[in-house]
Amino acid sequence: MNEAISKGLLERIEKTPYVACPPGSIVVPFYDHAIHPKLTHEAVMSLGRHGGDDLLLIVDSHTAAQSSSLTELRDRAQRVWVLGPLPQSWSLNGNVSECPYSTVVHENDLVFVLMSSRISIAILGSYVPPANDDEPTFAGGWTMQRAYVAHAVEALLGSQAENLVARMSDPEEGSVLVSAIAMRLMTLHANALADRQQHMAMDKHDLFSVLNILKAISTKRRAHDILFIFVEQIAKVVPADRCSVVRVWGGDRHGQVLASHEDASIVNHIIDLAKYPELERAMTIRDKVVINDVASDPLTAGFADALKAAGINAILVIPIVLFDEDIGSLFLRAARRKGAFSLREISFFEIVTEAASNALERAHLFESIQIANESLERLAVTDGLTGLHNHRHFRERLEQELERALRYRLPLSCMIFDVDNFKKCNDTFGHLAGDSVLREIAERTRNCVRRSDVCARYGGEEFVVLMPQTGLEGAMVEAERIRELVASKPFAALPPDQRITVSIGVTTLDFNTMLVSEDLLRAADQALYQAKRAGKNRVVGPNA
Repeated sequence: MNEAISKGLLERIEKTPYVACPPGSIVVPFYDHAIHPKLTHEAVMSLGRHGGDDLLLIVDSHTAAQSSSLTELRDRAQRVWVLGPLPQSWSLNGNVSECPYSTVVHENDLVFVLMSSRISIAILGSYVPPANDDEPTFAGGWTMQRAYVAHAVEALLGSQAENLVARMSDPEEGSVLVSAIAMRLMTLHANALADRQQHMAMDKHDLFSVLNILKAISTKRRAHDILFIFVEQIAKVVPADRCSVVRVWGGDRHGQVLASHEDASIVNHIIDLAKYPELERAMTIRDKVVINDVASDPLTAGFADALKAAGINAILVIPIVLFDEDIGSLFLRAARRKGAFSLREISFFEIVTEAASNALERAHLFESIQIANESLERLAVTDGLTGLHNHRHFRERLEQELERALRYRLPLSCMIFDVDNFKKCNDTFGHLAGDSVLREIAERTRNCVRRSDVCARYGGEEFVVLMPQTGLEGAMVEAERIRELVASKPFAALPPDQRITVSIGVTTLDFNTMLVSEDLLRAADQALYQAKRAGKNRVVGPNA
């Protein structure tokens, strides 16, 4: 017998002292645990009904619990032995006995044996502990050779098998029934092996496809070129009518299509996440989202008409990078007009995105990654005292956010606040204490604002916060929160009874009157002036 199959249960049966294993035993080996239940089911259906009145059944508890086809056979058999704990759905009665695990049968063994004066079959196997850290292997075999099955019965049952086999007459050798069933089992076994070989070939094809995709993106240097080649190659391997990479920043209600295989010119296209519930769902559960029928899936039912009009029937979203502070969250989104995404296709998407994620990050796909990784650039945009953005960087971000807000008609708000009576604080407690106060105000402000907000030291004791996609009401609430947090707690560099307050001016973008950044800043500065005149330590909005 093959050395691999001589391990585990089969080896223990052969070495049992009850009877010698017959020479020339014919055991057909298999190494895939999935074959065991298939052979067992076929044996139950083909052999069970022909067993006769003296039918014996030996089965392990795992197989007994998982095979519903054993119920009728259990009731028909003269004697039934369950090796291991009795399944909950089984009960001890006149013909069912429970046998504990022994030196021959272990918990990791799979056993199915049928024997009577007319038939005999044994389907045996074990999960064999590996020699290294790999997954456990499986070794099994089946046979209809009566001498071996009789030996297996005595080895499995020990003293309980005494005289059982001897009382059975041998069936006619070369029985037409036995030959026909053996042929069916051989055919089933061969088909299972063929399926496994086909799956291995498909896995090999998928592996080569992943390697080709990684090779293709490695030849590009520009960020968009890498992303475009990435989605283009994936769409070729797994047919998809739309395939794109989308970036989403935490808390942002809009996403950016960074590349789409439909059009190489698409770069940083803004989309409204409210119209893409599958992306929002992927952000929430931090996992893939599969929608194989947009009309019936509750997630897209509200958008079914629009999706059908666009020719989309199935959608798949796979996370590439989740919640990276430098690049946000990246998702691979694929859509198909006809048919659903199969499990194999979904698995391929997951494999290729996992394999490509590190390559995408290492290639510095986005300018934000490059900026974040450049220490000199960080110093150039950071205020040395407070650690907030400096005035220059704030003005650059203001121009960018204003352009985006005007183009897409998005709300944009800004607040400017000033430390009340700061000169007196410096004169009384010294400039070092004043610097400490500014740093602490910056820290408290940073803890109040959102990640998407731009918080900067505007100059001296003045600070500014730019709030993209925020209307006046939300901006006023955020400003009041900052004012309260500054005024309510003492400062480490000052006496406990010495309080520091700020006056805050707030404005929001008026699409009709504010066309340049100076217009927005001027309105916020005027509101700050009104707050000072009204008595300080307060928040004042536009047109106060």
